[in-house]
Amino acid sequence: MIRCFCLLFLFIGINVFSQNPTQSIQQYLENNRSNLGLTQEDISDWIIESEANSNVTGITNYQVKQRYQGIEIDHALTNFSFKNSTVFYVANRFESTVGERINTITPVYGVLQALQMAYQSLGIVPSASLQMVSTTDANHYKITSGIQIDEPVLAKLVYQITDDNRLRLAWNFTFYTPNYKNLWYLTIDAVNGAILQQKDLVLTCNFGTTSNHSNHNHFVGFSKKINKSANYLVETQSGSYNVFPYNTESPNHGPRQLISNPHDIGASPFGWHDTNGVTGAEFTITRGNNVWAREDIDGVNSTVGASPNGGAALLFDFPYTGTSAQPSTYTNAATTNLFYMNNMIHDIFYKYGFDEANGNFQQNNYGNPGTANDFVIAESQDGGGTNNANFSTPIDGFSGRMQMFLWNTAPQMMPITITSPAVIAGNYAARDNNFSPGNVSLPFSPLTISSNLILYNDGIGDTADACTDPVNGAAMAGKIVLLKRGDCTFVSKVLRAQNAGATAVIVVNNVPGTIVMGGDGTGVTIPALSVTQAVGNLLINQLQSGPVFIVLQGPEEIFVNSDGSFDNGIIAHEYGHGISNRLTGGANNSSCLNNEEQMGEGWSDWFALMLQMKTGDVGSAARGIGTFAIGEPITGGGIRPYPYSTNFAINPLTFDDSNFLSVPHGVGSVWATMLWDLTWAYVNKYGFNSNIFTGNGGNNKVLRLVLDAMKIQPCNPTFVEGRNALIAADQATTGGADYCMIWSVFAARGLGVNASSGLNDSASDQTEDFTTPAAGPNCILSVSTIQNQESINVFPNPSNGKIIISYANYVGKMNIQVVDLNGRIVYNDSTTSFDNTKEINLTNLNAGVYIVKIETDQSNFIKKIIKN
Repeated sequence: MIRCFCLLFLFIGINVFSQNPTQSIQQYLENNRSNLGLTQEDISDWIIESEANSNVTGITNYQVKQRYQGIEIDHALTNFSFKNSTVFYVANRFESTVGERINTITPVYGVLQALQMAYQSLGIVPSASLQMVSTTDANHYKITSGIQIDEPVLAKLVYQITDDNRLRLAWNFTFYTPNYKNLWYLTIDAVNGAILQQKDLVLTCNFGTTSNHSNHNHFVGFSKKINKSANYLVETQSGSYNVFPYNTESPNHGPRQLISNPHDIGASPFGWHDTNGVTGAEFTITRGNNVWAREDIDGVNSTVGASPNGGAALLFDFPYTGTSAQPSTYTNAATTNLFYMNNMIHDIFYKYGFDEANGNFQQNNYGNPGTANDFVIAESQDGGGTNNANFSTPIDGFSGRMQMFLWNTAPQMMPITITSPAVIAGNYAARDNNFSPGNVSLPFSPLTISSNLILYNDGIGDTADACTDPVNGAAMAGKIVLLKRGDCTFVSKVLRAQNAGATAVIVVNNVPGTIVMGGDGTGVTIPALSVTQAVGNLLINQLQSGPVFIVLQGPEEIFVNSDGSFDNGIIAHEYGHGISNRLTGGANNSSCLNNEEQMGEGWSDWFALMLQMKTGDVGSAARGIGTFAIGEPITGGGIRPYPYSTNFAINPLTFDDSNFLSVPHGVGSVWATMLWDLTWAYVNKYGFNSNIFTGNGGNNKVLRLVLDAMKIQPCNPTFVEGRNALIAADQATTGGADYCMIWSVFAARGLGVNASSGLNDSASDQTEDFTTPAAGPNCILSVSTIQNQESINVFPNPSNGKIIISYANYVGKMNIQVVDLNGRIVYNDSTTSFDNTKEINLTNLNAGVYIVKIETDQSNFIKKIIKN
């Protein structure tokens, strides 16, 4: 458990023109030792673990690892950021009074013994003896895995911080398990052999297992054109690829296009199929300097998977016939799309600072700083699972690995078509039954079942529940019958309607949500569907006014699978883990996003959203993540608790919600929500530029800012530290031009001045705050679309319904709205005579969460409240 803190120094650091970085860092530690709570012994032994710089921003980052007598202290990694030879930001993670907290400097177990113990704890039986490959220094080793995988085991002697705040001498190992299912970061006590830490660096994103989504209809496609930057040169041939362009999220969002030479000459100077830095492709398959894409249908994660071959012309044009085809018929198309998208992400983010010096993924660094031989291994149609995707990020010099799976989540049927009356005409979702036997399929085009809809009437109690024989049986003959759930079995209801001559049955749920109708349906010979309570009530109410004509028909296509390798949003999300892990803590440390409050999933969602931004988009629109994978249309809610939107009525998440949401995906969605708000604040101020490579719009500026902030934030950052890093990055690169806007955005979501993250390895001790700092010279609050004035207060919160709105020293016009989480306005009041305070009465509202919106001539205010 890390107990250190982060100190922020905005251009008040020491000037180091005449010193080298080592001297400057030591001088800083000496000058600030007491403020940091460190002893002289604590700062006497350290090394620079990695260094990275940017020619664009002029920022240089040094990741400094604390040691004791030459032995590293795990995660005691402090980031020193320099600008103009000055330390402007220090993200401190040094441990204090180290000499008093260690148990020993001499291990009882050797490194090979400890690795055997680690394997034994995981049930791994080596097929070969473990052998030392190399020793990089006295306490760092490479060891053969002994389990027939390519990468060696990385080992080092460290001090591990324990829950009782002691420092135990331990062996730390990073290694893949057989078939690359896990990349373990595991620490074994060097004295007693106990496991002290075990983290999986394979980040599994579980796109298909959420309970936060509802299913909808088949896809709607529309055409878009990809924007090429001026840097798209054709001197070096990259190839031609029939793919979904990077800013077309999935097959649901638009058509494939044959795109030629899409590489960026700065990021991939010899094209995408080069590895030796000489003109001419080394590979005609989907392999090159940045990625090797291949299928892994057998799920064995080895080099035997096939890659499509584009021939001498590098033409990768393979058929894809959609989700109704067997995946084996379009494997080459899927692998091609995966290759293209990985390369596009490489080239795009290269422009924003994820380059060789900062640990990107390349086989050949073409003479630039950083460690090479670490291209991404991207596996399509991975047979190791379904409804999933993952990415593993070893340290610089070892390949990242992306695994893309097939999804078996079918789009929900839209088998109901109402042709009249016009007021409710349209297509409606329904679910088939699970009767066994007794499941009868709907007819397929051109056949249909159609008639006026008849409401079942048994004349007793709730007359439509069909638990006794109907009194209107004659009217049901040859008709589609509507009836209600409740009091008796589904099969008995259907049989009664069938016996009266019904041609099909629609069962209405009696609670919100969908029904799974099961049972022994022996004797059932007609189709039986179910609809939600909302759809059913709509039909019942309309029947009171007149006839409803309905048509039932099965889907034109039979769903087989969705393929994750065609979902550019998911690919961007997965690759995003590689970016955030390499930039946070430096390229030589891949375990700096392992704390409970880490924001890795949030950055990855945000990366996916950023690559899909287009001219004409608005921030208030709802943006679901992973809709293609889970069978939703492009308007679906996606797999997160809420769609992403700057509209609080659509996405009400604030910092306090991170205490209660799942780790890491739910917590990450709160961070992505804040970054999405920040994006639109930048776009509203600076405009949008569709040139993702060299544009200077707000979207381009915020991408640069976020990557700069990742490089200067501490190892295992909290939300507060992530926010501080963004503010510091803005200060370092623009002089704080957007300081107030950034604060306004974060404060509106509860990450204000007095917000607290608590312990960074706890996701349940956060405290939100909506306070912004005093306006500075760069503050023009009106440019922010999400504002929060600290002088406005809404209390008590939670309340019993009577709340006070206080706005100190304000007299004048005020508009007050209260909106529920479905976006409905449940309270609306305008007054021209607000005078400091006003009480509003919400006691008539149901218990729950609401959004209070306050608008005056001077400010806008948004606050989430809880009604008990």
